[in-house]
Amino acid sequence: MKIAIGGMQKNEMKDAILKACPEAETIVTTDMGAVPMLKDGRADYYFGACESGGGSAISILIGLIGYGKCCTVCKNGGKPDRSEIESFVEAGKICFGMTVSNIEGTVSVLMDVLMKKETEK
Repeated sequence: MKIAIGGMQKNEMKDAILKACPEAETIVTTDMGAVPMLKDGRADYYFGACESGGGSAISILIGLIGYGKCCTVCKNGGKPDRSEIESFVEAGKICFGMTVSNIEGTVSVLMDVLMKKETEK
Protein backbone atom coordinates (compact mmCIF):
# COMPACT_ATOMS: atom_id res chain seq x y z
CA MET A 1 0.00 0.00 0.00
CA LYS A 2 1.48 3.34 -1.11
CA ILE A 3 0.25 6.50 0.62
CA ALA A 4 1.03 10.05 -0.48
CA ILE A 5 1.06 12.50 2.42
CA GLY A 6 0.34 16.21 2.16
CA GLY A 7 -1.03 19.02 4.26
CA MET A 8 0.14 19.93 7.75
CA GLN A 9 2.27 17.80 10.10
CA LYS A 10 3.48 15.47 7.35
CA ASN A 11 6.07 13.76 9.53
CA GLU A 12 3.52 13.12 12.28
CA MET A 13 1.22 11.64 9.62
CA LYS A 14 4.03 9.43 8.29
CA ASP A 15 4.86 8.18 11.80
CA ALA A 16 1.19 7.37 12.50
CA ILE A 17 0.85 5.45 9.21
CA LEU A 18 4.00 3.42 9.84
CA LYS A 19 2.96 2.73 13.42
CA ALA A 20 -0.34 1.29 12.17
CA CYS A 21 1.20 -0.55 9.22
CA PRO A 22 5.02 -0.81 9.16
CA GLU A 23 4.98 -2.32 5.66
CA ALA A 24 3.16 0.66 4.13
CA GLU A 25 5.13 2.83 1.73
CA THR A 26 4.81 6.53 2.53
CA ILE A 27 5.59 9.37 0.16
CA VAL A 28 5.85 12.80 1.78
CA THR A 29 4.83 15.32 -0.86
CA THR A 30 2.38 18.16 -1.42
CA ASP A 31 -1.25 18.05 -2.45
CA MET A 32 -0.24 19.10 -5.98
CA GLY A 33 2.55 16.53 -6.04
CA ALA A 34 0.18 13.76 -4.99
CA VAL A 35 -2.21 14.25 -7.91
CA PRO A 36 -0.02 12.74 -10.66
CA MET A 37 1.09 9.99 -8.27
CA LEU A 38 -2.52 8.95 -7.72
CA LYS A 39 -3.37 9.21 -11.39
CA ASP A 40 -0.47 7.07 -12.62
CA GLY A 41 -0.45 4.50 -9.81
CA ARG A 42 2.65 5.59 -7.90
CA ALA A 43 0.35 6.11 -4.89
CA ASP A 44 -2.79 4.26 -3.90
CA TYR A 45 -4.11 6.77 -1.35
CA TYR A 46 -3.64 10.33 -0.18
CA PHE A 47 -3.80 11.48 3.44
CA GLY A 48 -3.85 15.20 4.24
CA ALA A 49 -4.35 17.17 7.43
CA CYS A 50 -5.39 20.73 8.16
CA GLU A 51 -7.22 22.57 10.91
CA SER A 52 -10.72 21.73 9.61
CA GLY A 53 -10.06 18.40 7.91
CA GLY A 54 -11.86 19.47 4.75
CA GLY A 55 -10.13 22.64 3.60
CA SER A 56 -6.49 22.70 2.64
CA ALA A 57 -6.17 19.00 3.57
CA ILE A 58 -8.02 17.89 0.44
CA SER A 59 -9.35 20.89 -1.50
CA ILE A 60 -6.79 20.61 -4.32
CA LEU A 61 -7.47 16.88 -4.56
CA ILE A 62 -11.21 17.51 -4.81
CA GLY A 63 -10.57 19.87 -7.73
CA LEU A 64 -8.07 17.67 -9.58
CA ILE A 65 -9.06 14.09 -8.68
CA GLY A 66 -12.78 14.71 -8.19
CA TYR A 67 -15.17 15.04 -5.30
CA GLY A 68 -16.26 11.41 -5.72
CA LYS A 69 -12.78 10.18 -4.74
CA CYS A 70 -12.30 12.49 -1.71
CA CYS A 71 -13.72 12.76 1.79
CA THR A 72 -13.10 14.17 5.25
CA VAL A 73 -12.66 11.38 7.79
CA CYS A 74 -12.31 13.58 10.88
CA LYS A 75 -13.62 17.13 11.22
CA ASN A 76 -12.49 19.81 13.64
CA GLY A 77 -13.74 19.00 17.13
CA GLY A 78 -14.76 15.49 16.09
CA LYS A 79 -13.47 11.97 16.26
CA PRO A 80 -13.17 9.42 13.48
CA ASP A 81 -16.25 7.26 12.97
CA ARG A 82 -15.21 3.75 11.90
CA SER A 83 -18.50 2.92 10.17
CA GLU A 84 -18.40 6.19 8.23
CA ILE A 85 -14.79 5.50 7.17
CA GLU A 86 -15.77 1.98 6.08
CA SER A 87 -18.56 3.49 3.97
CA PHE A 88 -16.16 5.96 2.37
CA VAL A 89 -13.67 3.21 1.51
CA GLU A 90 -16.42 0.96 0.13
CA ALA A 91 -17.58 3.89 -2.03
CA GLY A 92 -14.12 4.10 -3.62
CA LYS A 93 -12.71 7.13 -1.83
CA ILE A 94 -8.91 7.32 -2.07
CA CYS A 95 -8.15 10.84 -0.75
CA PHE A 96 -8.70 11.38 2.95
CA GLY A 97 -8.67 14.69 4.82
CA MET A 98 -8.48 14.92 8.60
CA THR A 99 -7.86 17.41 11.36
CA VAL A 100 -4.29 18.00 12.36
CA SER A 101 -5.32 17.74 16.03
CA ASN A 102 -6.40 14.10 15.67
CA ILE A 103 -3.93 12.59 13.20
CA GLU A 104 -2.92 9.66 15.41
CA GLY A 105 -6.48 8.60 16.28
CA THR A 106 -7.78 9.04 12.75
CA VAL A 107 -4.90 7.33 10.97
CA SER A 108 -5.11 4.25 13.20
CA VAL A 109 -8.80 3.72 12.29
CA LEU A 110 -8.31 4.61 8.62
CA MET A 111 -5.31 2.29 8.23
CA ASP A 112 -7.19 -0.56 9.90
CA VAL A 113 -10.05 -0.16 7.43
CA LEU A 114 -7.71 0.13 4.43
CA MET A 115 -5.64 -2.89 5.49
CA LYS A 116 -8.83 -4.93 5.83
CA LYS A 117 -9.85 -3.87 2.32
CA GLU A 118 -6.42 -4.74 0.91
CA THR A 119 -6.50 -8.25 2.40
CA GLU A 120 -9.94 -8.87 0.89
CA LYS A 121 -8.65 -8.23 -2.66
